[in-house]
Amino acid sequence: MNIVLYGEEKLLLAQRLGDLKKKYQCTSDDMNYMVYHAGETPMKDIIEDALTQPFLTEYKMVVLKNPIFLTKEKPKKKLVTDEDIKLFLDYIEHDNPTTLFVIYHDQRNFDERKKVVKSLRKNAKWYEIEKLTFNQLYKATREAIVHRNASIEDNALALLLDRCGNDLLTISNQVEKLCLYTHSIKKEDVERLVPPRVEEDVFKLTNALLAHDLRNTMRVYQDLISKKHDPLELIGLIANALRNLYQVSIMSKKGYRDNDIASALGLNPRAIYPIRKNAAHFDITELMEKLYALSELDYAIKTGTVDKFRGLELFLMRI
Repeated sequence: MNIVLYGEEKLLLAQRLGDLKKKYQCTSDDMNYMVYHAGETPMKDIIEDALTQPFLTEYKMVVLKNPIFLTKEKPKKKLVTDEDIKLFLDYIEHDNPTTLFVIYHDQRNFDERKKVVKSLRKNAKWYEIEKLTFNQLYKATREAIVHRNASIEDNALALLLDRCGNDLLTISNQVEKLCLYTHSIKKEDVERLVPPRVEEDVFKLTNALLAHDLRNTMRVYQDLISKKHDPLELIGLIANALRNLYQVSIMSKKGYRDNDIASALGLNPRAIYPIRKNAAHFDITELMEKLYALSELDYAIKTGTVDKFRGLELFLMRI
């Protein structure tokens, strides 16, 4: 049986894999459960394992992680050869019914144009693990805290979700830390123990950039670089912040309410008001010009024609 298990919510993805292991009685401490990473173990060895019959049980499970050869990514070094893909394709189309062959991928970037992906669509069960909505996260986080015999004030919970974003794994780790620290979580506890997200600093950077405040723009930028954030990462985050400003501005002008905008864009509802407030002060044309300039800079860096540090600095200084 072939299974594709994918999605960006890593904690839920791991839980779903655990559910499958339990359902088919494939435990981690026996010969009937093996995990491989594409490109690290020869494909022929992985396929041979999948073809081997289970030992003293009805099923065995073979998990293949990091399946870059199924995606749009183009690694510098080709780790999976054309011959490997042929072996993989042949197995997918003639799989061992006593093996649960799980393609495990924590992203959503499969390349649907590839023959191997088209074959998987026909010959595997696909399970997408979707990210939780803000309301689901809010409820799940409070329940996790109560489950640990602790409580949290509403404003503390709101701040916690602001600082963790919609990453359930990050939220889970921070909840564990907070509950070890105190059983009555207040806002100041979250401020003390949960570090701000990089997106908060990028939000400040974007505001300073659009306000033509060179001093604050460079101050926030240097702070981010000192925290070891890569310029390419920052370019992506700045572009995302600008897109949010643009989309919130357009939807606000069309009369959408904050909750509707948050739902449509997958944002925390509490984040919409400050974005909308800021968007009112900025020119839409300028937003689009900066987005275009960022896309050109991203391409120039990735093709090696511009140094990433110098390129981003020059972009920020052209205000």
